[in-house]
Amino acid sequence: MLPALLLSYDGQTAFLLGQGSVSGNPFFLIAPQWSIYPLVVLATLATIIASQAIITGSFSMTRQAMQLGWLPGMSIRQTSDQIYGQIYVPVVNWMLMVATVTITIAFGTSDRLAGAYGTAVATTMLLTTVLLYKAMRDSWHWPLAVAVVVSACFLIVDTSFFIANLWKIADGGWLPLTLAAILFLIMVTWRRGIEAVRATLMQRPEVGEQFLKDLKSGMISRVEGTTVFLTRSTQKVSKLIIDHGRFVGTLSRYAIALSIVFEPVPRVLGAKCTLVEPIGEGLWRVTARFGFLEIPDQRAALNHAQGLDPAIDLDQARFIGTRDLVVCKRGNPALKGWRLSLFAFLYRNSVKIVDRFNLAPEKVVEIAHQIEI
Repeated sequence: MLPALLLSYDGQTAFLLGQGSVSGNPFFLIAPQWSIYPLVVLATLATIIASQAIITGSFSMTRQAMQLGWLPGMSIRQTSDQIYGQIYVPVVNWMLMVATVTITIAFGTSDRLAGAYGTAVATTMLLTTVLLYKAMRDSWHWPLAVAVVVSACFLIVDTSFFIANLWKIADGGWLPLTLAAILFLIMVTWRRGIEAVRATLMQRPEVGEQFLKDLKSGMISRVEGTTVFLTRSTQKVSKLIIDHGRFVGTLSRYAIALSIVFEPVPRVLGAKCTLVEPIGEGLWRVTARFGFLEIPDQRAALNHAQGLDPAIDLDQARFIGTRDLVVCKRGNPALKGWRLSLFAFLYRNSVKIVDRFNLAPEKVVEIAHQIEI
């Protein structure tokens, strides 16, 4: 593939140098007249293959961003039980379709898209070199001098292409830059909002200690069974358990606060539940860790957890999660204006726990309440 591509580009370059200026696509102009239609078919097939690669890559990157906490939860369908990366994300697929049709109608011809394409490619090359430098320093631990020299070799070429394409911004280069800026704003807004939600859910340690005392004294009655509370909290006693126990007035004999942590590695080897902490009074805190390429299966992780009471029957357990509503906090809110509205919209429409974490719907109860950020 690469030799054929280089020969094609070299042939087009030689043709342009020999002719000085041409009208039309040099790829088709250098070919014999009889081969025009076969080449159109070949170019169409190549476009289809390239588009499929872009779609698949978009699906994969969306899932990774979700699990690393940079995008809201979306519905993901695993289309193969053999290949992990073979997935379908309906929201992303529809957005790509709408964007493609809109851009095609707006620009009209492929010649007008040349500026957008050139700017996108040049910017991607430049950012890839920046990320390569970061990987050499942070992940591969290369010496500073070596990382700088290697990066500089690529930057000379990448920066030249990037500067040359700055002149194309007005001729369509604004399109990929605008789309990238919108996606960036969505990601940083979601990240900031999630951090604010976690900060709001934090509570003083004495609140949890008082709740344990209430359980021990019998102020909150206990019923048989096991309940798993799905929470983002890392505190000793989750606020979700405290609110549920005090509002309902009862608590299951065994209550497990389960939090999911996605590590910045593709896969976590070995046991998923790396932290099983007995709190007392039938309460447990469990942390399940997954890589950003893994499908989080909470039931399987709990079944393999070491350290839980053998009397706990996870097959009959019910799961309780939250379906929160975000509102503006008085005083000094973490997000203001349109950013708060954007985060509230994303948070309200993110995928439900039952759909994301492989849980049976009849075993899940969702509780809604307002969160001020």
